[in-house]
Amino acid sequence: MAHRTKQKSAPSARQYRSRPGLSLVELLVAMAIGLTLVLLVTQLYLGSKKAFSLNDDNMRLHQEGSYAMMLMAQNLRQAGFGHLTSASFNADAGWRTDLVNADGSPAQGLRGCDNGFVKSMAPNRNFSCSSAPGMASFEVAYRVSDSLDPASGAGADCNGAGADSVALPPEHPAYAKGRTSVSIARNRFFVATRTGNLAASLYCQGNMNTGAQPVINNVEDMRLIYAVAAAGEVSPLQFLNAAQVDALSADQYENWKRVISVKLCLQIRSNQNVTAEPQQYVDCDGTAKLASDRKLRAVFTRVVTLRNNAAGSLSE
Repeated sequence: MAHRTKQKSAPSARQYRSRPGLSLVELLVAMAIGLTLVLLVTQLYLGSKKAFSLNDDNMRLHQEGSYAMMLMAQNLRQAGFGHLTSASFNADAGWRTDLVNADGSPAQGLRGCDNGFVKSMAPNRNFSCSSAPGMASFEVAYRVSDSLDPASGAGADCNGAGADSVALPPEHPAYAKGRTSVSIARNRFFVATRTGNLAASLYCQGNMNTGAQPVINNVEDMRLIYAVAAAGEVSPLQFLNAAQVDALSADQYENWKRVISVKLCLQIRSNQNVTAEPQQYVDCDGTAKLASDRKLRAVFTRVVTLRNNAAGSLSE
């Protein structure tokens, strides 16, 4: 016996109307609550993103600034280093070490400029200070290992290139000990703005025969103050800028040998606008400033003792 399947009829319009549902008011309330939640989540996300950007830029600023200060301080501590000769006090005072120039004359361990170098971005062996407004710069020279050691970086300039080989004159005290040549690193640190860029960068140029390499970007100020002692002494007598050190006497070699320490100040800023309110900071002059452009500022200071200048005048 066949069974006939009973088909369900479609609901009528009355049955549709009798089913429970959302009224217009309830729908509007639900939409308002949903939009409020979306707005709160969006604000939380944007706030977290701003806080992350602020912390990230702040960390990056301090990492870059600390690295730049460490690199410059390391070079300043090595400034003037040379191997002492056995006849140092019996020979010419300038030949107490084997830190020499290409012509055999005693090399200057440290020199500085208040407004930067002339043609700082181009390879240039001539030391010449700019008279135009600019930031402080300096050059250091020091004796390095004669063989380049890739693991330790010995024998290299600040860009990792091999140091200059300088021939010692036969009359130099070290020549009699079998040293016919020495390796000398000469590094220049300066702030400049490369063509096409809006912000200035700190550069290091090694040996003055290769292009300058950037160290950090967004540098707003760099200052150097030199602590100067009396000839042969190690206690600071006065604190001068580079032009004042130059003016101590007509002998520039002896003028800069009297510098026993250097105070470095470096001011950098973030690349992005990350602060919600104007930032207060103290610049290299010690003046309280208010930055209204929403960029972070960081100011780093350090005093570096030039141990080779102090020791070279007193020790054999």
